[in-house]
Amino acid sequence: MNKPLVSIIIPIYNAQDYLERCLASCRNQSFHSIEVLMINDGSTDRSEEICRQFTEDDNRFKLINQKNDGVSRARNTGIKNAQGTYLTFADSDDWLDKDAVKEYVERIENDHTDLAIAGFNRVINTIQIPMEDIGENLIMTRKYFAGCMADSPADFYYGVVWNKMYCTEIIKTHHLFFSPRFKWCEDFLFNLEYLQYTEKISTIKEHLYYYVKRIGSVCESQLTYTRTISLKYELLCYYRNLYKSINIYNDNKLKINGFLFAYAHDSGETEYRKLHAEQISAARSARRTAKQKAAGNKKQKALKTKKEHTYDTRTNTK
Repeated sequence: MNKPLVSIIIPIYNAQDYLERCLASCRNQSFHSIEVLMINDGSTDRSEEICRQFTEDDNRFKLINQKNDGVSRARNTGIKNAQGTYLTFADSDDWLDKDAVKEYVERIENDHTDLAIAGFNRVINTIQIPMEDIGENLIMTRKYFAGCMADSPADFYYGVVWNKMYCTEIIKTHHLFFSPRFKWCEDFLFNLEYLQYTEKISTIKEHLYYYVKRIGSVCESQLTYTRTISLKYELLCYYRNLYKSINIYNDNKLKINGFLFAYAHDSGETEYRKLHAEQISAARSARRTAKQKAAGNKKQKALKTKKEHTYDTRTNTK
């Protein structure tokens, strides 16, 4: 039985310091029927050179160069060129678990669903924190899934695109693309539109993606309060439309309108601070123990020397 082709779309802009790790994680997938669409969005560093090396070594990698036009248009270029039955996304500073594509495909095909969503690992420095909202392997109706999302509308688990696999036919049939007007929450808008054309969703308890949030990245850019509220009001219209289309808006009206006051987050930040504090405390404790042990050894050595000196004095006296 022929395996379906999966398109992995990666927008790239000045990513030379971590790009190779991302691309290597795609190359090393246990599911081999993939195409990796590397959309070079006008990089001025060695990113293009790194991409070309991968295209020379592995014909599954395809480089597409374009002028710097932003992450949304780069992803849209990937969608237009995707040949796979399914597609997924990755960011150039992140990486995939080696079984990520296999897990996604198996669940979508075995469950006969239109979308698969998995947990992910939040990477901060050397710490990896498992993150998910639905930590079970389930087959969910769109209505049930939307009910779960209403409880945590700003959670990364629902909002981002890199922990999901989509059916390319749905995207291309309904002309679904990322809106370049949204410099924030463009992932969530894409997901809201996609969900309107789904029937069933597979959730995967495994953590299949490693998300690295760098200081100074696009996600870290600060929008003005006024601009944030303006974007949220616009996005709320799409959010409401999803729930109205499946006739559960009235039952979830308060939760849905509460999206205006929710903020995009992944609780990994809090968990990281806790773990980091524990590491610092443990390191300090270890240093104190080592210091006390060294002092104890020094004291014992001094006492031993004193005893030996006393014995020698007495021996000489005799």
